[in-house]
Amino acid sequence: MIREILSGLLWQGRLALRSGDVRVFAAHGYVDEGYRPSRVPFFSVVGPLGLFPEPERENGRTGVATVRVPGHLIGTPRAAADSVPPGGALKLRLDGRAIVTLTGLPGGSFASAATGPTLTAALNAKLAEALTGGLYQEPTGAPLTDPLLLDALADVTARWDVEGRRLALSSDTGIASMEFRSSVEVLPVTGSIAGPLGLEPPERAQEGRAFLSKLRAPKAMAIDVQVDLWAGSQVDLASIMDTVALSIPTRGQMVLRPSLLAEDVADGATTLRLLARGEPTTLLSLAHLESSDQGLERARGGRVDLTPGASFLPASEGLRLSGTGTASVLVYPLPAVPDPFHADNPAPDGLALSLGLRVASGAVAAQTLPVAVLLSQGQPVLRLVVRYEQVGTRLMGEVVATATLSQGSGTQVAETRWRLPAERLEAGVVLHARLEAGEGVVWLSADGTPQPLLDAEATPAQPVAAPGVTVAASDMVLTLGAQTGTPLDFTVDHLHLVAEPVGPLDPALRRSVTAAPRLKVGDVVVLGASEDGYRVGKRRFQALVLGLDGDAVTLSKPVEGAWARGRTLVFQEECFFFQTQLRRRDDLLNHLYRCSVDYRVSALMDEPNPRTSARLVEKPQVDLIARGASRGASGHPGMTVTEADTARRGTI
Repeated sequence: MIREILSGLLWQGRLALRSGDVRVFAAHGYVDEGYRPSRVPFFSVVGPLGLFPEPERENGRTGVATVRVPGHLIGTPRAAADSVPPGGALKLRLDGRAIVTLTGLPGGSFASAATGPTLTAALNAKLAEALTGGLYQEPTGAPLTDPLLLDALADVTARWDVEGRRLALSSDTGIASMEFRSSVEVLPVTGSIAGPLGLEPPERAQEGRAFLSKLRAPKAMAIDVQVDLWAGSQVDLASIMDTVALSIPTRGQMVLRPSLLAEDVADGATTLRLLARGEPTTLLSLAHLESSDQGLERARGGRVDLTPGASFLPASEGLRLSGTGTASVLVYPLPAVPDPFHADNPAPDGLALSLGLRVASGAVAAQTLPVAVLLSQGQPVLRLVVRYEQVGTRLMGEVVATATLSQGSGTQVAETRWRLPAERLEAGVVLHARLEAGEGVVWLSADGTPQPLLDAEATPAQPVAAPGVTVAASDMVLTLGAQTGTPLDFTVDHLHLVAEPVGPLDPALRRSVTAAPRLKVGDVVVLGASEDGYRVGKRRFQALVLGLDGDAVTLSKPVEGAWARGRTLVFQEECFFFQTQLRRRDDLLNHLYRCSVDYRVSALMDEPNPRTSARLVEKPQVDLIARGASRGASGHPGMTVTEADTARRGTI
């Protein structure tokens, strides 16, 4: 890519500078300060001098593709009091033509978590039997024999939405001979269980749709490039510079004083809460919890399920777990309707888990503290536990990180152990576990510092490697604590699971967000939609700060629209920038006039503090005159005073 950028810039210089007052020669230049061109005017490109991502530039040429979403029915959520009678039937009409009756379906109460998956498995089995047994019929009652439609019906599926506690039936994506018709309808039949299943009436029914999807372009990058302009006179140099400034402009944007929402903001709200410290949610975030979150996580707004013994502490102090209390979050749920963009494994190359951990005092040797585990179909993708042991005169908490990776037809376990002083765990530490699937190693760090592998006391055994692929999949569950209980209470003030083996954050990043106490009355507050945590989209809302109360900020006007905490950036100002650094390097001895332009990103930042407006008067003076009394001139030349109409005064 860098070659193309340099060649393109050189081509653009050659092409654009021909429109100037003089003909300019162009070629690749040299960094050597003693270099002199053989002829002038001359345009040279030197680079690359540096390489960096440029998120605000166009990502290059994109493409489009057609994506089809099948017709589907999504049932209403089932409560624990709902149940399905055994031996029921369900009659469906698919794609407006294929009719099938499913009988002998199992029943059960939805108070049991197994009822929904059991019914879904039975429906899928009956649908497969109907297809292989030739049970599909035409609307006339004749057997269905259309080979195209029968082939398409193999994609009909039933899925149980674990989080929504509802059933979804999806048809095929449609075929061209049927004009992409794709639909699911429930028909009446004796012993129908459509009502108990929540399918009559459904929560949502929709025919299949075809969408035009824009394909993602390669990641935009930019390079530091130096352009040297040589001329025989200042007039020629000025002419070249005019053309360069117009033909090779660059620009970008950045936000100043970024903040993060502590909770979702509803439409019409006049206050918002800001995090005192935190990190943004990214596109790769699978689960994200901050200290202020109560019952919902940030990455997708998923529910946090607590059992007795687990609770969110007041004053945004985090999530407390004691005894048999657990907190669990559904990770990467399988969509109710098949989605072509939903990968079977969200993190085949590895993942990273970061959490702020603080353990209560009173630990003794031989105690085991279950911290977190990510389970996928009963297998632990990644597990963190702390085992206390006496090492000489010191009590150490050994952090044990294990991961399951698949290789061939089997699985193997990678393990890393790191001893930390018990008092460090009591004071609070940010643990980061990075699972690198290719290496098959779990790399640990604490407060941004990697594990000292050469320290025999901290690392008594080297990490056990198990190269392979992570066993991550859909409908994983991330659990803090354990049902078997924990011997010590512990608090988690933040948790971030990322679908990529990224290293730990700089600890200063979490402290660098602008907390509410750092704002002042009169400051500008802008809410901007953000998908990746650092770039702001087109949707914005701007107001002024009217008051501050702890982490709450009172705004000058109601908020327009709803803003999700994990997909919103709060900032004070947006700064646009362009690359305009120039340096004169004339060689007067040889009668050469030279200008060097460094194309680098540099923001034009304004003063972030609010400015006090000028006072309108030094001393106010008010003269009261009885109503109806005659009035003279106002005292200012050319001005008079008249009485407003009483009937219209209230409308002014």
